[in-house]
Amino acid sequence: MNKLSLVIFDMDGLLLDTETISLAAWKKSFKNYNINIDVEKLFFSKILGSNESSIKNTIMEISNNEKIFYDIINNQIEEAFNIVKENGINIKKGAEELITFLNKHNIKKAVATSSIKRKVDLYLEKTNLKERFDYIVCGDAVKHPKPHPDLYNNACDYFNADKNNVIILEDSKNGLLSAKNANIEKRFYVPDLLLLSEEDEKELAYKKFNDLLEVKNYIENNFQCN
Repeated sequence: MNKLSLVIFDMDGLLLDTETISLAAWKKSFKNYNINIDVEKLFFSKILGSNESSIKNTIMEISNNEKIFYDIINNQIEEAFNIVKENGINIKKGAEELITFLNKHNIKKAVATSSIKRKVDLYLEKTNLKERFDYIVCGDAVKHPKPHPDLYNNACDYFNADKNNVIILEDSKNGLLSAKNANIEKRFYVPDLLLLSEEDEKELAYKKFNDLLEVKNYIENNFQCN
């Protein structure tokens, strides 16, 4: 039976339902700048899983104003923070059960996310999850974000972990690419809003699950946890 020493979680869309927060914040930001569009259909669906350059191009198509891009980006971040501060944020299905199971079996737990530390601290504190992880590494702590391997290499190095005994939990192509580039084989794919193509899924995902509860049950039945 496979050994397991470390499970590394992505945060946005995998551990927490951040996409709902993000969409609401984008809607507020566009309203703040008097841009009247169907944000969900004409903007949000286009930028899911995109990098900053793609987001910039999409905003430019809508506003035709390069300066406003940076204003909207900063405003969206603040609006998202305000929403989370006021209303909290939902934990994804199965996260509590999986974290409890890993803790019970003394399996190390880490978060590796491209999000900035300020955001990560707020979101994990709001959900009472921050103290339940053994290590957290954020995008502003490494030179290159996902899909580069820096974040996952950082987490594995912190624990001096054998990558054969590590599981990565991801919901995005960039995240799975990051784990692949870090030479981690066991890349568990738990889709959120944006689905991978069949070709990408076959190339990047070791296993696919509907939610983190399925992940917990799979680990329990297929890995040495004591």
